[in-house]
Amino acid sequence: MLLTRPSRSDVLTAAAYWPVAAAVILPTYVAQFGWARAGAGMLYTVLLDSAAVFALVFGLLPNLLTPRYRGRALGLVVVFLLASGLLYGGGYALVLNTPLHWSPMALVKNIIRHAFSYGMLAVLLTGKRYFDVQQRLTLLQKVQAESELRNLRAQLDPHFLFNNLNVLRGLIRQDPAEAEEYLTHFAALYRFLIRHKDDDFVSLAEELRFADEYVYLLRHRFGAAYAFRQPLLPPGGLARQLVVPGTLQLLLENAIKHNAGDEDDPLVVTIEATAGTLTVRHPRRPKLTPVDSTGTGLANLRERYQLLTGQAIRVESTGSEFVVTVPVLAALTPAAAC
Repeated sequence: MLLTRPSRSDVLTAAAYWPVAAAVILPTYVAQFGWARAGAGMLYTVLLDSAAVFALVFGLLPNLLTPRYRGRALGLVVVFLLASGLLYGGGYALVLNTPLHWSPMALVKNIIRHAFSYGMLAVLLTGKRYFDVQQRLTLLQKVQAESELRNLRAQLDPHFLFNNLNVLRGLIRQDPAEAEEYLTHFAALYRFLIRHKDDDFVSLAEELRFADEYVYLLRHRFGAAYAFRQPLLPPGGLARQLVVPGTLQLLLENAIKHNAGDEDDPLVVTIEATAGTLTVRHPRRPKLTPVDSTGTGLANLRERYQLLTGQAIRVESTGSEFVVTVPVLAALTPAAAC
């Protein structure tokens, strides 16, 4: 059988309930039985109702909600109801010095009367327990989401490092001076990733500066085979709009990885930013040799946006064009945050 231990706050809630309840119940007892018997009756009410509620909320209900113990708990419900009726009828007759009449109908009435007596406290503690469980679930979901985000970030960084070290190795052999310049830009990019590795969001302005550096590396690797176009962005406000860090790096890399470029007819990759979205679009030109890909990068990006914003990224793939649109969030101003 399951026995849920009441927390300190549960006990304090019950303790806070009784002064309010006594202010309502005690005058009725005094009017009928006088102060001496009324005091004894009130004390018995507190003890009997508290015991019934704690047995119900922390004993019977958890077992009734657990399939493994439900059958046994149903039997205990019968015992609980019988004990409730007997203690209510017999106890008050003894404490208040009133006549005691036993019959099956009287027992049923006592069970019902006692349920009305402890019902308010039972509802209060049951509601509190539900609220506590919801809080724990919310905290658990938050911890789980943070853990998932850490895992997703860990998968992105090695992918970025591996690809660029391969490029750098080739440049060192061909042109050491160019390799040094490439390394300078690569180091700046990796500083960005390290600086924001624990950040959920960066400003759109920072993300676009990161993209400019990344495009520099791509141009030095592929020459004019790929062209990058960035239409005139809306003036101002970029620092107050937020995206997940590394979004553009992943989308640009994805475009290069899966599509063939040609210096005579370059693949044009367009970056478009609005007040509410950031979009990367390009024509579909699948490479002749299929790329070995698990699809992890785009899937990770999708999960990060879902976890952090509750919004989905939009992927549109037609026969001629591939478009990915991610949500852009508005940063809270100090006044709004207050």
